[in-house]
This record gives sequence, structure tokens and C-alpha cells, in this order.
Amino acid sequence: MIIFLLVIQDEEVRNKLEELYILYHKEMFYVAYSILKDSQEAEDVVQEAIIKLSTCMNKIDKANCNKTRGFVVIVVRNIGWSKIFVYKCYS
Repeated sequence: MIIFLLVIQDEEVRNKLEELYILYHKEMFYVAYSILKDSQEAEDVVQEAIIKLSTCMNKIDKANCNKTRGFVVIVVRNIGWSKIFVYKCYS
């Protein structure tokens, strides 16, 4: 996680992503784990969600609000379910 943040040039975006991670990483992991039932896969989903969130930081005003929390959970949930779908399709 830390290495990815070092790559981001915009300090405001980097700080907001770090704040999102600090606030929601446990909940993100819980949501991903509840879908995948695998801790390593859940960690991968959390990392992928942070990368995905970095591309749409202009849509996030404040990190610590219910709207942002809901958005983060939806991103994690969608990534988790897409992994399940891909796994079922190709196994």
C-alpha cells in the first residue's frame, strides 16, 4: 500500500487515499472476505480497490462521510464479485 502511494505525484490525492485507507481498510477487508472467503484474495481486492479509487478521487469530497463509505464499499464489493464471476467462468 505504501509503495503505491509514493508513486502518486499529487499530494492532495495521495493524502486523501491514505486517509481512505486508514479509515476503511478493515471494513474493506471484511466486505471482500465475506465474498471470497480467502484472506489473501481479500487483501488483493482491497489493494485493487485503492488503485481503482485513485482514478476517481475527483468524485470524493470528504473521506470521513457516509457517502464516501458507501462508495468505497460498493467498489470493494464489485471487485470481489467480479473475481468470483471470473473464477467460476474459467474453472
